[in-house]
Amino acid sequence: MRETSPNPVFRFTSVLTARKGAIRYFQSPDEVPQDLQRDIDRALQGDLTANIILADEGGQKYLQSRPESKPPATSRPGWRRLLVHRLLLEGAGALAVALALWVLAAAR
Repeated sequence: MRETSPNPVFRFTSVLTARKGAIRYFQSPDEVPQDLQRDIDRALQGDLTANIILADEGGQKYLQSRPESKPPATSRPGWRRLLVHRLLLEGAGALAVALALWVLAAAR
């Protein structure tokens, strides 16, 4: 009979928050108070979130042997790109207003 090896992946979840200068540590997401949980849920929907994977040498080999899964592509551009687009649109709008005022002034 063939023996199956145990799963070499150990998962540990903890929550570290920093809010208004106070740092708090929770051993599980269930320990987080409801008011803070809402803020965390809102923050995890943003573009600036990430998973951190720490692995020893054996864990690194295991992770490298797995097929790489890529996160789904989002159609939303990043905040920098949105800022550049907005600045370009505002600049074009200001230029259009200035040109319209110049044409009106020249027509008189």
